[in-house]
Amino acid sequence: MEKIIFSDVGEGLHDGEILQWFVKSGDQVKRDEPLVEIQTDKVAIEVTATKEGYVQSTFGDVGDKIIVGDVLVELKTNDHNEELHSEKEEPFVKEVSIEREPIVEQQNIKEQPLALQTRVKAAPSVRKLANQLNVNLQNVSGTGPKNRITKEDVRNSTNGKKQSHSKQSEVTTNTISQSKPTEHREKIVGVRKQMYQNIAIAQSTIPHTTAMYEINVTELINLRADLNQYVENPMTYLPIFVKIVDLVLKEYPIFNARIDEEKEEIVYQSTTNLGVAMATKQGLIVPVLKDVQTQTLEEIAVNLQQLTTAGKTNKLTFDQLKGATFSISSTGMKGGIYATPVMTPPQVAILSLHAMVEKPVILKDRAIGIGTVMGASLSFDHRIIDGEAVGLFMDAFQSYIENPNKLLLKL
Repeated sequence: MEKIIFSDVGEGLHDGEILQWFVKSGDQVKRDEPLVEIQTDKVAIEVTATKEGYVQSTFGDVGDKIIVGDVLVELKTNDHNEELHSEKEEPFVKEVSIEREPIVEQQNIKEQPLALQTRVKAAPSVRKLANQLNVNLQNVSGTGPKNRITKEDVRNSTNGKKQSHSKQSEVTTNTISQSKPTEHREKIVGVRKQMYQNIAIAQSTIPHTTAMYEINVTELINLRADLNQYVENPMTYLPIFVKIVDLVLKEYPIFNARIDEEKEEIVYQSTTNLGVAMATKQGLIVPVLKDVQTQTLEEIAVNLQQLTTAGKTNKLTFDQLKGATFSISSTGMKGGIYATPVMTPPQVAILSLHAMVEKPVILKDRAIGIGTVMGASLSFDHRIIDGEAVGLFMDAFQSYIENPNKLLLKL
């Protein structure tokens, strides 16, 4: 018997959540074939078979939390194939003669040999619940993936039995079924669940304070248009923002630091690893652009595109999701004007960039004209960063945005 356990595949990994099963009891699997998909606090991973064999048991249902070291699957290997095949071929049926033992036809289905019953698709936790509620899984229709029976199916089956005992209950049931549902429920799972937990931890442990600026981006728009004449793939604004943030962090390194809570020390980082928040179908993720201080603007653009593609296809690795020293969140052209972004510990600051909109502005000759402005919000840990430092940081960031030719002095 081969036991497949949930191993620590990344630094600091403690638990995960079952996203989906690829196999069920009785399935034949080959070495390295995917068995189950697990969502950790950073990325979804597939646990594969370590040997060829047959699935004896699976442990846990979709949405269940598992701990590193837990057994996920038990495989029958070596010479157990024949035994499993014989079970599938109903070995007990050949021994049971209806003429010799007519009582079999009168027995409740619970008392029949397992081979006479149809194989039920249900996790161990679901079987346990069914046993506690005295529900026969043979009579329950599964609504899960591949007709798998869920805990909700078991509970609904129990509710149906209770209602059948009362005529009044039947009337109530008919009334409810004829009325339109008043709500729709969706279980919090996967990346969304990790965000749900991480945001709660961040807000409860870090005193967030946010500074908001309005920045004229007219000259930056012109710079981007000029740069796109010389690059093969159109450059977005984000690579330019990333490079500017890197330059400002060098001037004010407290924003690129972290807090060692145990030793009560500020740890200054020698490299700039920028977390770039992006929305995907699975939820919000923050891949990390490493060593920004060593990259040109064109290299940043290429590397950001690679991270974006990997994020949208759920192909990011653990290394691409850890080690951020500062984060940027861009709401895009359809985003709001301002927001209060939430930091991820141990980082001490996060910058959120918002929609660019046209509005009346004061031009350089002090005339009133139409310009394009962008809101920028900086959330920071007020335990180690004060208002003066925030003002200096945002003034420097604004200066590069409104006078982008200054970048030539630093590149």
